[in-house]
Amino acid sequence: MPSVTVSSVAGKKYQQKITNGTHSVVADVSTTSGGDDSGLDPKQLALGALGACTAMTIISRASKVLPATNKPRWDVQTVKVTVTETKQTDPADATKKISVITEDIEVTGNLTQQELDDIKATAKQCPVYQLFVGDKQIDCVVTKK
Repeated sequence: MPSVTVSSVAGKKYQQKITNGTHSVVADVSTTSGGDDSGLDPKQLALGALGACTAMTIISRASKVLPATNKPRWDVQTVKVTVTETKQTDPADATKKISVITEDIEVTGNLTQQELDDIKATAKQCPVYQLFVGDKQIDCVVTKK
């Protein structure tokens, strides 16, 4: 299973180094929130992970060569995913707000409406999408060093 390690950066109030052992990125918060604005904030990283995974899933599926035609499944030239989060009233309880995440997926290529519908369905197969919408449990263990 994938894992990452997140560590505080010495001398930086909120800055965090996120690494998988091979690659690393920096997370931070804006200067108005007390950070140095040296990286995406955690929510932006989560939304970015969803968008990146969606684009990669679409590209992977699009480029798969179909044996019957010996051509890629879809003529997708580029993929751009803009992910936004808004707060809306919970339809089940008007006293609560829920987060609504929207993926605006732009693709270029010679595509039919059916292929666009298939691309939309493919987007929902992205593993990060499944992480957001699927059953989940987050366990938290705190140790003193």
